[in-house]
Amino acid sequence: MDPTRDNPIIRFNTFWWALWTFLIFGVLLAAIIIFNPKSPSSLEDAAAVARYVTKDKVIEAQAAALSSADIQAAIPKIAAELPSSKPTAVEKPEQVVPGSPTALKLAAAPAPAGVSPPVVTPAPPVITPPAEAPVPATPAIP
Repeated sequence: MDPTRDNPIIRFNTFWWALWTFLIFGVLLAAIIIFNPKSPSSLEDAAAVARYVTKDKVIEAQAAALSSADIQAAIPKIAAELPSSKPTAVEKPEQVVPGSPTALKLAAAPAPAGVSPPVVTPAPPVITPPAEAPVPATPAIP
């Protein structure tokens, strides 16, 4: 570094320039914050408006469907019927283990009435490319 550019006066001036620059930016930032009080809106805030509208619609629809008094009046009746009801087993053929006796019995059983058999489409014909034609010999140049 050039020794003429490093002396106490230049260091003193540089220190104060940096301090004043920092303070000016601080004052500008404070002025922007004070005179622009509204908070910035983000995409999340914009999406929240639509969610709140949907939430309000759902709450209104639920309130219109059944009142809590109707629900409280139905609880004793349903509670008396539940112990006397017998649960029934649900059979789902798609959950049968392949190769099991149940699967074999279902496969041998006739199709239920009103159910058409599966449509079997024929396989597409196999197209073979034509045989290559022989390449004609080129005449020799004399």
